[in-house]
Parts: sequence; C-alpha cells; structure tokens
Amino acid sequence: MTEIQEYPIGNYRPHSLAQGNRNYLWVTTDDKAIIRVHPGAPGQQQTVNHSMIPQLTAGIIKDPDGLQKVWFAAPAPPERQDPIVIMETTGNNAVTFYPLEDDAKAESIKLRTTNTGTPTTPVYEYSLLFAEPVHKYVGILTPSTGLIDRMQVTQNTWLWDVAVTTAADGRTHTYWATGQSRTTSPVRTENGLYRRRHGEMTWESIGVLRPGQRPFYVIADTTAVWLTATSPNQVIRFDLGSGTTRTVDLGTAVPQQLAFTATGELWVASSEGLHEFDKNLTGSGGLVRLPNGGGAKGLCVAADGKLWYTNPSKKTVGSYTVPPPPFGSASLMGRTQIVSQSESEVHMKDHVEQPLVAEYVANGRPIPNIPLTCRIDAEGAAFEDGTRERVILTDQRGRVALPAVVAGDVQEEAVLSVGLGDTEPHAAATLTITPA
Repeated sequence: MTEIQEYPIGNYRPHSLAQGNRNYLWVTTDDKAIIRVHPGAPGQQQTVNHSMIPQLTAGIIKDPDGLQKVWFAAPAPPERQDPIVIMETTGNNAVTFYPLEDDAKAESIKLRTTNTGTPTTPVYEYSLLFAEPVHKYVGILTPSTGLIDRMQVTQNTWLWDVAVTTAADGRTHTYWATGQSRTTSPVRTENGLYRRRHGEMTWESIGVLRPGQRPFYVIADTTAVWLTATSPNQVIRFDLGSGTTRTVDLGTAVPQQLAFTATGELWVASSEGLHEFDKNLTGSGGLVRLPNGGGAKGLCVAADGKLWYTNPSKKTVGSYTVPPPPFGSASLMGRTQIVSQSESEVHMKDHVEQPLVAEYVANGRPIPNIPLTCRIDAEGAAFEDGTRERVILTDQRGRVALPAVVAGDVQEEAVLSVGLGDTEPHAAATLTITPA
C-alpha cells in the first residue's frame, strides 16, 4: 500500500480543507461548492452546492466550540460582498453570514484561544482571525458575541494571511500578518511580515524578506513564526526568542500553505508536492511528489495523524501517511498530557465547565492545530450536547479544553480522556459522580 493517495472530487477546484466533527473532511472550492469527504472511505463524498454557498470559498476551520459547524472565508469575485460564513454540517447544511464591508475580502481564517479565567482554573474563549486587504485590517470575530474587532494596518500592503502567538498566561496575544505588493486597483507597494504586540496600536514590519520577495501563508507556535514566500521561493523561520531568521530555498517549487504534523515537523505544500522540514529548518528537508502530478495547496492533519492536502489543478484531495521517523531523521511521536482538572468529584446532574485541559507535545514543544480526540467513558455522564466523543484542535499553545460535561443520574467513575485518535494511549483523569 502506497503512503500517498489521491481521490477525485468531481469537477471542483479545491482550495483548503479541515476536519470537522464526526471526523469528516470539509473542502472549500472555487466552484460554489463545499465537499464533504469521509477520510476512511474517501470515495464517499457529499457535495454541498445549494444557492447559499458563495462562488469562491477559501480558508476553513471546524467550529471551536465543538458544534456541528465549520467556518470559512469567502473571497467573492469583484463587486460582491465577501463574508465570513458558518455552515451547519448536518441536515440541509444551512449557512449564516457575518458580512463585512460591501467590497471587503478575506482569504484566511485562524483560531485564537484566550484564557479568561485564571492559570489554575482556565476558562477558554475562542475567536476567529482573518485578514481583510481592501480596508487593511486584521479582524477578530468572537462567535460568543458576534462582534468583530478591527486592528487597522497602516502599511501600504495587500494583506494575505494571519497568525497569533500567545504568552504563557494564555491571554496575552501577539498578532502576525503577511502582506503583498499589488499593481491592480487598489494598488499596494509593500511586501512584508508584520507584527502587532500586545497593548500596541500599530503594526511593525519585520525584516525577513529579500527585496521584491512576496510572502504568502504564515503559521506560528510558542517558539517561532514560519512563512512561505516567492521570488525567490522560500520557507522562512523567524525565531521569537533571538529574533534571527533562517531560510530554505525551494528552487522552482512555489510554496503554499504550511502545517505542523503530530511528530512536530513542519510540512509545506508546493507546486511540486509536499516538503518536510524539522522545526528549525536545518538541512534541505525532504520532498514527497504527488502521484498524479499537479501541485499541493491546502494542508491539514487528521485525527489519525495523516496529512491531507488539496491538489487544485488535478481537482483532487490526497492523504499522506507520514512514515516514522520522517526521512530517517530523529523524531519522537508526540504525546498528550493533562495540564489541569477543574473538578474531580461532582454530584449527579451537575454541570462541569471545561473539566479538563490537556496539551500535545512533540520533540519537546507544544504543537498547534493537532486534532485531539476527547472522550467520556461513562454510563450517564456526557458532553453538553449529549455526545461522548469530540475532536478538538489544539490552540496556539498546543492545548485543548474539554467541553462542558453534564453528569447523569448514575453514580459512577467517569473517565475523561484525550489523545491523538488511537495512535497513542490517551491521557486520562477520573470524574467521580456521587449522589446529590
């Protein structure tokens, strides 16, 4: 069995993809459709193409509160409104729009997690980040309130992508954005990586690019910021501690999106396939070419650890089973560990907010955007929506907070567990449920 496989998705040109609830993959396209793919049987697909799906759809993430929804950006054609969209992943796949300005655009959408509680009793609030290039701001949409905060960018640039880094307190954020020059209206003159620190009102340019180099996608963890760029084609790492930069040249390969995998390596999609690098960009890395040609664009990691990608020119999606260790390099599979437990004993029928916080660590550092499977092994207790299993993405500090648990009318020892699918023994804690 080959480690890389591709699957057609009909006459649709895919852009990005993410794993939602029930482990389905959801794929955005340039063709007024969202495609649902079963990762265990990729030939089983559902095309959502009703009249409310925007013509173009781009960056996508699963609902951060565990609801049966996905969120995506819709970079509409000129003269059409470009909203942030929520789509139900059940029933008739109803959509809700968060409209921006009439001529606004958005191509990226990222997760921000904020601890509004205390270090010992964390309470997490989720927000969505996006870049708006026409009006030049980074937007923060908080689903719990429906409000959008706008962080204006004064540099003369066409914003492209965003990322966030969060301090150890869980509430102090630094924001990152890439922006490009542009010759068509509205004309923009700057290429840059921009940073806005906590408490500041302005963005500063970080000098990591060569003259004329155009940045594209950006991701970050607690140690560094990585971005892709063209002219020349490179992957760039900016170290948050030392402020130093390291680059890797990709030659003729045009880089696209980036992702961290479960072993802590950095993967980059490109016009020539999938590139693997260690976290420090040491060495030239490795390249996995696509089986049918074309090029990779979107990337995501599934709950079983597989790397999935989109191939727009071939109108396919693909999966890659990363061999352990990748390309013979020294690598340790990640592990999940418990950070805190808010309650160890509750009464029947009690409601426990965020009962457990866990983190995923690989090669000594927490890894963002890893889909961890959260479970309750119990007779009566369940998550708030009645389910006993959820897949939740780790935040920018590699952490997940289990959603609220409702104790049933059974006296029992409920086991709460978190792990990467079934690839590792889950980290677990016990919640004792006693009579009122």
